[in-house]
Amino acid sequence: MAVPSTVTIKDMSGVYVLNKTQSDSVQTLLKMQGVRFIVRQAVLYSTVIVTIKQYSGDDGKVHLDQKQVSTGGITNEEFRVLDWSWNGTENRIWGKVKGKNRVGKVSELDDDFLKEGWTQDCIDDGIIETVSESLTNGWVATQVFGFADVDGLRKQVRRIVGRKGDQVERVRQVYDWKA
Repeated sequence: MAVPSTVTIKDMSGVYVLNKTQSDSVQTLLKMQGVRFIVRQAVLYSTVIVTIKQYSGDDGKVHLDQKQVSTGGITNEEFRVLDWSWNGTENRIWGKVKGKNRVGKVSELDDDFLKEGWTQDCIDDGIIETVSESLTNGWVATQVFGFADVDGLRKQVRRIVGRKGDQVERVRQVYDWKA
């Protein structure tokens, strides 16, 4: 289902379902990141639902909280502050990581793959850019959230470039609107 035009980078709150038919496989990227086989299989064979809550916190900063649930029963939560400051955390899927997040401009991205396919509102108002660095497995991933027209419908899209040593993985994920 298409994402309503009222949902923008300024408020991405909602429930989304990963559309595996329209998305690239994440298996090689997850393996590079050291994600366990059982988790990779769960991602491969189950429905992944993502709930996003975007809000201004008491600290005056924009927060983007995300909860992913797969039908295999695996959950993962990520709490982002869109202030481009490094923050560390321990994540049950990726281990110890540090990351920074912001609303950025498509033109400022340094990889052509990350710049491709965004809707005009993302070009005008920005995209959400996150950089995550593993403190235990040696990888760095840049992920860009925004909206794109996919098969004639407005969808939430995430473009990810993951690097570990000489290995580079590029993945596009497409999410349908649920609520």
